[in-house]
Parts: sequence; C-alpha cells; structure tokens
Amino acid sequence: MEQIQIPTGDVLFSERLSNGLMVFVLPKPGFLKKYAVISTNYGSLDSKFRVPGEDVIEVPAGIAHFLEHKLFDEEDGNAFDRFAQFGASANAFTSYTQTSYLFSTVQNWQEALAHLITFVNNPYLTEENVEKEKGIIEQEIRMYQDHPDRKLHSNLLTNLYHNNPLRIDIGGTIESVNEITVDLLWKCYHTFYQPWNMALFVVGDVDVDETLRIVRDNYDDRDTAHESVIERFYPSEPETVVNSWVEDHTNISRPRYLLGFKNKPQWEGLDLLKQQITMGIVWRLIVGRSSHIYEELYSKNLVNDSFGASFNSSSQYAFSAIGSETDHPEKLHEELSRIITELKNQPISEMDVDRLKRQIYGGHLASFDSLEYAANRYISHYFAETPFHKFLPTLQSITAEDVSQVLNESLDFEYSTVSILRPVKENNG
Repeated sequence: MEQIQIPTGDVLFSERLSNGLMVFVLPKPGFLKKYAVISTNYGSLDSKFRVPGEDVIEVPAGIAHFLEHKLFDEEDGNAFDRFAQFGASANAFTSYTQTSYLFSTVQNWQEALAHLITFVNNPYLTEENVEKEKGIIEQEIRMYQDHPDRKLHSNLLTNLYHNNPLRIDIGGTIESVNEITVDLLWKCYHTFYQPWNMALFVVGDVDVDETLRIVRDNYDDRDTAHESVIERFYPSEPETVVNSWVEDHTNISRPRYLLGFKNKPQWEGLDLLKQQITMGIVWRLIVGRSSHIYEELYSKNLVNDSFGASFNSSSQYAFSAIGSETDHPEKLHEELSRIITELKNQPISEMDVDRLKRQIYGGHLASFDSLEYAANRYISHYFAETPFHKFLPTLQSITAEDVSQVLNESLDFEYSTVSILRPVKENNG
C-alpha cells in the first residue's frame, strides 16, 4: 500500500488490487459526510476502438452516456432506491474521457459502498429497458439543446473542431441514440468496465483497512488482473478552425459571448499539469476579481459576475474558453482582443504571477475540504497520468517567463472562434 502525504497533512492511501482496480482512500477524521466514486477510463470520445484479437468496432455517439443511465437499472428495481434505503444520495456523470458513479452519505457508508461496487459490476440490460431509455435520453437531448450555456458551448466546439468527436454532445444525437443496441452496450461494457481500467476513491471519516476489505469482498475474482490493451481510434484533426465567428438565438434576456482558442494536444504527464496550472494563471490575469482588467471591463458594463475562463485538455484535445453575459458582445470581443494582444506584447509582472500563485496555492489547500471535488479531481488526474501530488511543487516552479510563453503560444487568434447567443427578439426585429 502506497501512502502520500497531501498538503493538508492528511495521508492518501492507494493500492492496486489483484484484479487491477486502483483504490484510493483519504481518511478525513471528524468529517460527518462520506463520499465514494468509482470511475472508468471511458467517455464520449471513445466511439471507435479495438481489443486484441478482434476487429475495429465503431459505436454510435452517446453510447457511454447511455450506458451510464442503464447501469442504475436492476431486475427488481433501481440502484437509486437502494441507496435511499441506506440514507445515501447517489448520482453519475459522463464526460469526454470518463464515466463516474458516486454517492455521499452520513450513515451506513459501508452498505452504500458495497452497493456502489455491486450495481456497477452487474448491469441489467434488456431489449425492453434499452428501448424505453431511448425516449428518455431523446427528451434530455432536446432539453439540453434549449439550455443557453450548453448551446453556447456546443456552438463553440462545433466551430473549433472539424472532426474531433468533442464537437458532438456527450449525450449524442437523437439519430445516434436510436442506433444503440443491447449488443453494442454489452460490447462497450465488457471492453471498458474492467477493473484495470477503473479507479475507486473513498473519502471521509473511514478506516482504510475496513474500506479495502469491503471493496475486496464485493468485487468478483474475474480474471482481469492483467491489463489488456484497448486501442482507441480518433479522426485526424487539422489545426484550423471551422469558422471564426458563429451566432445563434434562443430564449434569453441578455446576449452571451464566448471566445475559444484551439491548441494542439501536445502535453502529457508533468508537462500537461504545468500547462494546466500556467493557463490558470493566464486566465486569472484577465478574469480574476482582483484584476484591473476585470475592473476595467466591469466598469464599462461589458461583463458581469458570469465572466470566467477555463482551459480543457486531454491526450486528444486542448482548448481555452473565456466569456460572459454582455449587452455588447462585439465591443467585449474588441476589448478582449486588445487586452490579450497587449498582454502578449508586454512583460508579465513577476509580482502579479506570485500573487496569483498564492491564490491558487490557497485554493488548492481549501479544495480538499470538498470531498467530492478532491475525489473526482484526483481520479481525473490519475486517468490523465498527470501527477496530481506534484501540483504544489509544479505551481511553485512557474515563472513570469513561463506565463508569458504560454500566453503567446496558446492564445492565437488565428485558431480561435467566437460564439454568440442572442435573444430571440433580436432575430425577429
């Protein structure tokens, strides 16, 4: 068993079981709530793959999300009801790169943990319940199509990317969902829901040995200890963007603006971790509430409290996005273009970088008080093979010169797209 002391002074325990499952346990003495999440290294991008000895298979978009929904079904009920009996609250989510199942509770955590493992490892899939689910997911897709932030972000991605499946909604399309079959669901499940392709994180006032015993007792002894190789195939993606400007309309009261920058997914491991942290500093220079840039844009009534930015990356994609609700999207774009260009052409203040590093340092320590955030983030870094335990040393190593270099390399307007969402009334008048 490996032990890692995290910055808060707590000790994170990790062990790879004989079946290949990686288990993390973070005891937090005195915390009432317990939280557990089990994740598979499988998300919406993984629609074309091959396992040794078999042909390449391509499955419909949205199947990872569909499978997430179906795993809660049981022959005599559903997993949500069982969690409720233990006093636990359960949920799940699918991202571009992983699928996760989770619960939180203040009581009966042992029973809830056993059930979490059991239902994820025992799918109940029938022709009838799969067909019924298609109607449910179709409604969900239509609902998301009308969600302003989702629509704004979706339009951005479909205009940043030509071929990358990132441009397709995680839930898929109505057409792709209707192509999903029981056989395809089983194929995806048996390929990706193997212990060696999964990780479990338990955090709260729990005993490490008891936690590991529960996990071992409730995992079967299938012969999966030796990691297989899943070949994942992704379409080639040009460096260019599809369109540099896209506008749409929906039922909102105020326009929304989003600027995206497309990057090459060229970082991995420690380099990717450093890139993520450095981009965090870059964006804080602009959107941070203590930034003079934010104050300037706010005083001009170009942004409000929704103003924010992010950097997203994996082995298959990397992009940044910055935006806000605004009555003047063209003017905001003009100002942001000027601000980013000026930042590129002037030295970055070491004092500003040090100040922002201190903010990130404090935020990193505070994040461990959120059991959900700590667990989910650690598993994401584990799958991405970014050494999360080196976050603070990496942060401390970043210089103003590093920030300037990343700013110039990653925010290139030649590879950018603007997505604007306007109120419907503007379209009619």
